[in-house]
Amino acid sequence: MCCSSGVCGPDVDDKLVKFSETVKKLKNEGYEVERNSMNHNPFAFQQNQTILNQVNDSGTENLPIIEINEEILTMGEYADYNEIKAKITAIEGGSNE
Repeated sequence: MCCSSGVCGPDVDDKLVKFSETVKKLKNEGYEVERNSMNHNPFAFQQNQTILNQVNDSGTENLPIIEINEEILTMGEYADYNEIKAKITAIEGGSNE
């Protein structure tokens, strides 16, 4: 990969493209989204105990890890917009689904 998003180069992963679109859409809706890569921001992994524990326990096989408000939503796959938005809606509604 040649860039921090991973959405570049001759062999672009369609899942990364779709997830990048999801991140952009969520940001445009006013949500704070932080996206980190072990290669480009290892400090973020050291500062996030939940993610660090997963990487220490299972290596990188569980990456990517999608977290919302310090709660893991998915591991080993990119969540799609609808899945992320449903979790956000549940949190905003006071539910913890």
